[in-house]
Amino acid sequence: MNTLVNPFLATMALCALPAFLCGCNNAQSMPVVAPLSAIKAAPAGAELTAKIKTALMASDGIDNLDIRIRTQKDAVMLSGFADSRAQIDRSIEVVKRVAGVGRVINRISIRKFT
Repeated sequence: MNTLVNPFLATMALCALPAFLCGCNNAQSMPVVAPLSAIKAAPAGAELTAKIKTALMASDGIDNLDIRIRTQKDAVMLSGFADSRAQIDRSIEVVKRVAGVGRVINRISIRKFT
């Protein structure tokens, strides 16, 4: 019985392979380049994030800060950890002064040392 199954499976595979390959080769419906709106939107957020990171690194009083920065248009969300409330306040103050920042959403928590 094994000798009949193997030729049968091989025949089925050979018959199904061309049909499978034809369905996957539809290059006309696939876009070649990203839409222009997607190309313009990404660098603006990345540029603003870079400006914010540069401003935070250059400012005094913000050491040992572990934050993540997310931008969407002119809104900036800060999340992560700081050693004190003063570090959080100073970070928000610095970020608000960066050109292009509209509002700042604070999700920074104070580290708890145990």
